[in-house]
Amino acid sequence: MKRIYFIYLFSLITSFATAQTDNNFWFGLDGSYWQKSIKDGSNFGIENEKFSSIRPMIGLKVSDKWDVGIMSSINSYEQQLNSFPFTYENPIIGEDGMVVGYNSRTDIYDVSIDNNLFGVGLFARRYFTLGAKTSINLSPYVMRESGDSGNLNIYYPSGFFDPCINCLSIVAGPLQVPIRKENWRFGVDAAFAYQASDWIKLELRANLLELRRQNISDARTGDFDSSSTDPIFDKIEAYMGSYTDFGSAVSREGIRLGLVFSPF
Repeated sequence: MKRIYFIYLFSLITSFATAQTDNNFWFGLDGSYWQKSIKDGSNFGIENEKFSSIRPMIGLKVSDKWDVGIMSSINSYEQQLNSFPFTYENPIIGEDGMVVGYNSRTDIYDVSIDNNLFGVGLFARRYFTLGAKTSINLSPYVMRESGDSGNLNIYYPSGFFDPCINCLSIVAGPLQVPIRKENWRFGVDAAFAYQASDWIKLELRANLLELRRQNISDARTGDFDSSSTDPIFDKIEAYMGSYTDFGSAVSREGIRLGLVFSPF
C-alpha cells in the first residue's frame, strides 16, 4: 500500500510539472544492474551477488546552476555476509551404553542477505558547464529506504548432514530467517551529462561519498522453542542490529545510467 501511495504521489507531481508553461520542471530516471558469481569450491553456498535498482525523480530549477527535487528508489539485492564457524559434538557410546567421549567437527557456514527496498528522498543539484552540450553536476541527497520481505540465508557446508532430530530434511540449505531492513542515507552523487537534444539529457552517474545507517531486525512472528529449531539459528543474533557505513557506494551499486527529460 505504501508503494502504491508513493507511485501515485510521483504521478501526481509529474502531471503538475508537465502542465507548466515553462521548462522549470524536469523529470528523470536512472538505474543500474550488476551480478557477480561467488566461487567457493562448493555447490551449496551463495552462487551470485546481485543488485538492481531504478530511481525516478522530479526536479525544479531554482537558478541557472541549482535544482532541487524529490526522488524515490526501488532496489533488489542479494549480498554475501561474513561466514561463521559452528562446532558439533557427537557423543561416543561405549559397550555399556554410557558416553565415553565426544567427536567434534567444526564447519563453516556461508551467509547472505537479500531484500527489496523502497525509498523516498530529497536532493539538490549543482551544475558545472564544460562545453556547449556537456556538463558535470553534483547532487547532495538524503533518503530513507525500508523493506520487510528480506531473508538472512544460512547455507550448509558441502556434504553436511544435519543432525537436528526435529528437522524433517537433510537438505544442504539455505535456512532462511525473515528480516526487516531500514536505511538512512546521506551522500553526494556526481554525474557527467550530455545534452542530446533540447529536452533530453543523458547521464552517467556514480556515488562519491555516502554515510549509511542501517538497521536489520528479525521479522519472524510467533513464539519459538529453541529445542525444536535448528541450533545454528542461535547464530543469527550476530547479524541483527544497527550498522554505520561511510565511503563510496559505487562498489555496492555500480555506475548508474540516467535520462533527464525537460519537454516543456
